[in-house]
Amino acid sequence: MKTASAAAAPADISPRLESRAVVVLTGLSYLFVGLGFSYLDRQFRSFGVESLLWLVWALLGFGAGALHVNKPGSNGQTLWIVLGTTGFVLALFPGFALYAFARWICLVLMVTMGARAAMLATQRDFYLTLTVIFSVSFMVATHSRADWSLWFYLGPAWVFGGLALAWQHAAGTRLPRWTRLSMTLGFIGVSFAVTALLFLFMPRPATLGFGFLPPGTDTPGMFPQAAGDGGPQPVQASGGTSGGQASGTTGLGGNGPAPQGSWMQQWGSMLGGMRSTLTDPFIPQWQRGLIKSLLDGAQGLLDSLAGGSAQPSDGAEGEGAGSQSSLETYTIIIHWLRWLLFLLAAYFLWRRRYRIGLGLALGGSWLLARRFPAQSMRLSAQAMGWCLHAHGHKRQAGQSVREHWGAAATAPLARRWMGQALEIYGETRFGGVAASPQRARNMRKATQGACDIIMGLAPELAR
Repeated sequence: MKTASAAAAPADISPRLESRAVVVLTGLSYLFVGLGFSYLDRQFRSFGVESLLWLVWALLGFGAGALHVNKPGSNGQTLWIVLGTTGFVLALFPGFALYAFARWICLVLMVTMGARAAMLATQRDFYLTLTVIFSVSFMVATHSRADWSLWFYLGPAWVFGGLALAWQHAAGTRLPRWTRLSMTLGFIGVSFAVTALLFLFMPRPATLGFGFLPPGTDTPGMFPQAAGDGGPQPVQASGGTSGGQASGTTGLGGNGPAPQGSWMQQWGSMLGGMRSTLTDPFIPQWQRGLIKSLLDGAQGLLDSLAGGSAQPSDGAEGEGAGSQSSLETYTIIIHWLRWLLFLLAAYFLWRRRYRIGLGLALGGSWLLARRFPAQSMRLSAQAMGWCLHAHGHKRQAGQSVREHWGAAATAPLARRWMGQALEIYGETRFGGVAASPQRARNMRKATQGACDIIMGLAPELAR
């Protein structure tokens, strides 16, 4: 019997996933990588059909995995067998006939992990799935047909992958979902800003390029190398762009480098190279419109920084038309920034609604204590309820105030002050003791002390 137990013990050494959101975020990352994989073949006019197939495959695999993640006695082994067999057949034909060997291997990995996602219930399977997702995304990013527009698919894929990792890392902590989401998105935003600054201002050797960074990875950033110091210099192009090369740089100089333009000319060249993507007739219409809007906004911002003196990139319009377009673009940017600030303010107020309400209630309790002590005590009780609700101690249906406050797991000193506030409140409301200014102030002080400990404002007292 001991031998059988010892042999069966290592079968489940990997901890199980605790959150269904981890599986959902991983599935979204998987889906966007699949879309990027098919985006490379958009010239064959099959991007829409392939995108639908990736969506169905991700829903079947990761949808089943999300249903089984919190059920120890349930697994998706039957669906895994069915999807795995179907995927194996599709990978052999027509997959092997359609793709080169490297892309065919990536296709097999993606199809297999999508089918295996029906049994995605342990941390080991989760990390293996993310490894496959990021490996295939790097292959897609370095493909010969990849350009900067691929960020519309790889960008969300990496964001959702980072969110899945953060969600799994914080699975055992008592953080609200919105706190986890905002902190993770904030970290991703800071990382993106640092990366963008490095891209714009630091030299970028050609050997470190991925093949789709505009305006090309042979430009030395915002700090061009001085002529005559022995290093290679980019040569100013005399014409437009062709293929993946951006306007303004064509390679390394031979008999003497031409002087490099100002940083605004470099930005103009970069935007011109990015605008050449609009000539691709196979880009989806929604993506084409979004690219055009983004580039028009960036060009308008560049013209505004140049004081209206920068000419349009195609040279067809005059200076007055360029200034008018710049003013309109600047107005649109200001309009959207106002909406963004409004949404951020609304989100901040919504996230802090209980804390703001707590402060207003305690402030109102202090003001009403002298003239209206009964109303002051009601506000203190309401503030205590909001404080407990904001920290995961919600009041259940039919639960009294005493039961609600007594069921909260708090520090000993906070429980003592809550007990004092509860006794004062109960004696006045149910015991027939008249409300007085002194009792109202005492209840407010006890409520304030308990709330400060529960909210973490006095960590030295939470012991």
